[in-house]
Amino acid sequence: MRHGIKTLFIFFTILTLIGCSKLPISSKKGKLHTIAFYNTEKLFDTRNDPKTSDDAFTPDGEMQWTEERYQLKLKQIASVIAGIGGENGPAVVGLSEIENRQVLDDLLETSPLRKLGYNVIHQDMADEQGLDIALLYKPRVFKPSSTQYIKINFRERNYTSRDILQVKGELQGELVTIYVNHWPPRSRSRRGRQDESRLQAAAATLRQEIDKQQKIDPNAKIIVMGDFNAEPRSSVVQQTLKATGRPNPAYNEELFNTHYLDYVNGLGSYLSRGDFQMLDQVMVSKSLIDPKQGLVYVRGSAKIYDPVNIKYTLGKFKEAPRSTYSGNVYLGGYSDHFPVFIQVRRVK
Repeated sequence: MRHGIKTLFIFFTILTLIGCSKLPISSKKGKLHTIAFYNTEKLFDTRNDPKTSDDAFTPDGEMQWTEERYQLKLKQIASVIAGIGGENGPAVVGLSEIENRQVLDDLLETSPLRKLGYNVIHQDMADEQGLDIALLYKPRVFKPSSTQYIKINFRERNYTSRDILQVKGELQGELVTIYVNHWPPRSRSRRGRQDESRLQAAAATLRQEIDKQQKIDPNAKIIVMGDFNAEPRSSVVQQTLKATGRPNPAYNEELFNTHYLDYVNGLGSYLSRGDFQMLDQVMVSKSLIDPKQGLVYVRGSAKIYDPVNIKYTLGKFKEAPRSTYSGNVYLGGYSDHFPVFIQVRRVK
C-alpha cells in the first residue's frame, strides 16, 4: 500500500470526493453501460515478425512462448474481459500490449468473448516492442463515426512509441470521443535520474487534442482511458493533462480522474516493488458529470476489476495481479495489470 501521503490531505480529499459522489444523478435512470481498459501484458502470438522485436516470444525464443501458452492466455484474457462490469462484459473496452490484428481476432474467437459480438478498431503502430493499443466495442451500443491515430511529438530523435487512439461515435445515441492511451515509461537521464520528457510529450499531445475539441464545443463529452505509466497526482497527469480528482463542473476544462479516490485510498492496478500503483485510469470530461439529460458518468462506479482468480492470494505478492511472467520465468497468470472501468447511463 502507498505510504507518505499526509494524513490531512487524505482526510480532506476523501471527504470532498465522497461528498460529491452522494449528489443525486437523476430520477430517470437509463441502462448502465460499462467502459473499461485492460493492459494485457505482452499478448504476442507465437510467430516471428521480422519487423518487430518479438523474437523472445516464439516457441524457441527466450520466453519459450508456445502455442499452448498462447491459447491459455487467450482464454484467460477473454474470461477477464467478459466479466468486467457484469455478465455480458463492457460495452467498450480499450486494450494495450496487443501484438497485431490476428491476436485480436484470435481473442474474439475465444470463449466467452465469441458470443458477445465485439467489433475491433486497430492498426499496427511504430512501437519498438511491436505492441499496439486497440478498442473493442459492441456495435449495438457504440457506433463509431471516425478514427484517428495521433502521433506523440517526442523530443528524442528516432524514438517511437504507440500512438494515441481517438475514436468518435455515438454511445447510446449521444456523440462521445474516446481516447485510448498507453504512454511510454520514464527514461533515465545521463546522471541516472528519471526523465519524464516522454510522459510530458504524451500528456501535452493529448491535452492539445482535447483543447481543440473543447474550443469548438465546451460541452464535448470525452472519455480518456489507458495505462499512463504515471499516477493521478503526478505533474504530467494533474498539470499537463489537467486531469484531477475534482468533480466540480465549474472547472470545465479539466478532466475528472474517476480513479483518484482509489489512488488516495492506497489502491492500485499494478504492483511495483511491493507498492501498488494506480497506473491504469479512466477520466471523463466535466460535461459527463450531472448533466440534466443525456449521457452521464455514474458517480462511484469507477472500480479496479480484481476478482480472486486473477490475483495472488498468498505470499509476498498477495492481492497483486497474477502475471504471465516474472522476468523470464513463466508463471501462467493473466496479466501484471488489473483492468479498470467506469459505468455510464443515459438520463432523460
